[in-house]
Amino acid sequence: MSSPPEESTGPSVDSKKKDERVLARRERIIKRNKNAKHEGSSVNQVKDESCEDKKTGKSRKQITVSNQRIEKLRYDGSELVTNVGVAAMAREDARKVDEEKSNKERREKLEAEVKASMERFEEITKRWDSAHAVKVPQALDDMMTNQRELINSMIAEKEKIIQTFQLELKAKDDQYVKDLKKQAEDIDLIIERMNAQIKNLQKAYREELTKIDQAFESERIELLDKQRQEWENHMQQRSNKEIDYLKEAEQRVEDFSSQLQHLRVQDAEEYNMVKIKLETDVQVLEQQLQAMRATYQLNSEKLDYNFQVLKKRDEENTITKSQQKRKITRLQDTLNNLKGKFAKQESSFREENQQLADVYKRITDQFKELQKKSKHFQATDTKKFIDVWVMNEEEATDLARKVLDEDRIIFTQQIGLDWGMPETSKVLEGEGRPLLAGEPAKVTSTSSLKSAKAAADDIIRAASEAGSGNLEQSRSTFGTDKGHVYNPVLIKSVLELLCAEADFLVEKKLVHLLTPLEHDERLLMKLDSIFKAIGVDTEEDINRLTEYFIVKGDEAHESTSLIHPNQVLKAIRLFVSEGASPNRVLTQKQTVEFDETAAERDSGNDANYWQRLAQILPKTHERKWDALLTGIQKYHNVLTHRSKLIEETDKLQNQNSELRMLLQQYIGSRVNQDLQIPPTHTIPTEMLRDYAIDS
Repeated sequence: MSSPPEESTGPSVDSKKKDERVLARRERIIKRNKNAKHEGSSVNQVKDESCEDKKTGKSRKQITVSNQRIEKLRYDGSELVTNVGVAAMAREDARKVDEEKSNKERREKLEAEVKASMERFEEITKRWDSAHAVKVPQALDDMMTNQRELINSMIAEKEKIIQTFQLELKAKDDQYVKDLKKQAEDIDLIIERMNAQIKNLQKAYREELTKIDQAFESERIELLDKQRQEWENHMQQRSNKEIDYLKEAEQRVEDFSSQLQHLRVQDAEEYNMVKIKLETDVQVLEQQLQAMRATYQLNSEKLDYNFQVLKKRDEENTITKSQQKRKITRLQDTLNNLKGKFAKQESSFREENQQLADVYKRITDQFKELQKKSKHFQATDTKKFIDVWVMNEEEATDLARKVLDEDRIIFTQQIGLDWGMPETSKVLEGEGRPLLAGEPAKVTSTSSLKSAKAAADDIIRAASEAGSGNLEQSRSTFGTDKGHVYNPVLIKSVLELLCAEADFLVEKKLVHLLTPLEHDERLLMKLDSIFKAIGVDTEEDINRLTEYFIVKGDEAHESTSLIHPNQVLKAIRLFVSEGASPNRVLTQKQTVEFDETAAERDSGNDANYWQRLAQILPKTHERKWDALLTGIQKYHNVLTHRSKLIEETDKLQNQNSELRMLLQQYIGSRVNQDLQIPPTHTIPTEMLRDYAIDS
């Protein structure tokens, strides 16, 4: 464990100078007291901040409190671990002081002993000089005995000092073994405190993470409740708006009905006025006829008079005629000459015309061939376009369905909300899909409408029972907003005109098979094939188709007539281009078959269709995705921080293992065998067994 950063600067307890070590210890005590006061003030500050800042989320508050607790635990653990080293350094300093004191005493003792030995040695030396003057053996023997005693006493003092130093040296060895034992105990204590600190930190981390998770969970539940309440409010507002819209629609229907009734009354009044005016015009015309008869009688008398005058003039013209015959003879000669010239010119022009006709025929054949190639390439390009369209559409719809599936999984599994199919998913069912070139509108009629074939059968029967009716009969209407229902005779005439001019939509094989049938049955079968080709499925579609085949009269003559047969194809194209019946529902997507005879498709709705496919996911769901992504990223950051802490713990464990290995090498070194008391004899057997197991 590393010490706080403040200990890396200033005086250090590891300094060689005694004053710096004392100063470092004093500063350490002052800092410890300050930290104790700071912890109390920080707790009060946290309480004040928690009371003042009510807008801060529970999760952020819990994270702040957890960080402060973890920092306090880390700092206290660092202090607890480093205190062992400080105590060891203090013991080492005391040992060094005692060592210096004992060295000083030994030096003084040695100096005193050396001084005393020199005095005795000088005394013994002086006695040797006086011994040369002694001639008596007994006196010399006594002197030698005294000298020997002095020398033995000096040697005894030397041996006593040596023995004392040996005892001190043995005591030093014993103290060294005790220091090694104490050092091993300190290391074990450090390891024990480090393990305890790691366990406390792990426990604190687990507790604080649990609290943070609980804070996040409670905050998430509150946020979900709030969002759900807002959603219910919005849905209630939308429901109220829909009810208001329905009421407004009912009011508009009533207004339109009243306007329609008013128009009916107004048209009846105008009809009566026109009828009166026409009767008045008939009377005026009869009066003019009488006047014309009188004028005719007068003109006949004038003509008789003119006949007599002309008869006179005829005689005069006979004379003039004879004169003109002679003139004609002269002109006949001139004419014969001109005819000869004309024959020559005609032969030359005929040859030139034949040449130009050959050139025109050749160019026409080339144009037809070019037109045929153009249609072929156009059909090929259209087919390629349809194939690419279908391929991209299948891929886009598959991706859209995958997005909806992922959205459902996120809502149900990750967020825990109820999931429903959004309104934008209707595009996958075919809503708003533009028709391709040659693709018929695939629809199914509703159960409340009669099919086109059954309606046509009823119309043909009604027209046959009514007999040959007038095509200009007035249209009868009823009070619905779906259109007009025409006279059966008129509709039958429209259907016969459709079969006559659109028989190319019926297969040739079917035409041969229908030949033995009666007229009405043959007409009904042809209509079935034509209806399938142009997309007529209901009775309402027949009424809509009839509107394209009639010509409305002017306001003075409210009558109807059929269009010219040459305009039938134009009416059919107009009916198909204006879209299918609103009562149809789209069926499932089928394989598109290209029809070369189909009209050019309308591509105005393509961009909207592809944009709806691209925006299959609503904006509200995208915002929920973003919020979930933000939460997951925060959770990932927490896990990353935990991973770093685990790595640091692993590093500390590796360092612990390395320290154990170094201690094992130190204990098993051969140098210990030379010592009188090896370090292994002072270490407990259980600790050696643990080291052996670890190694």
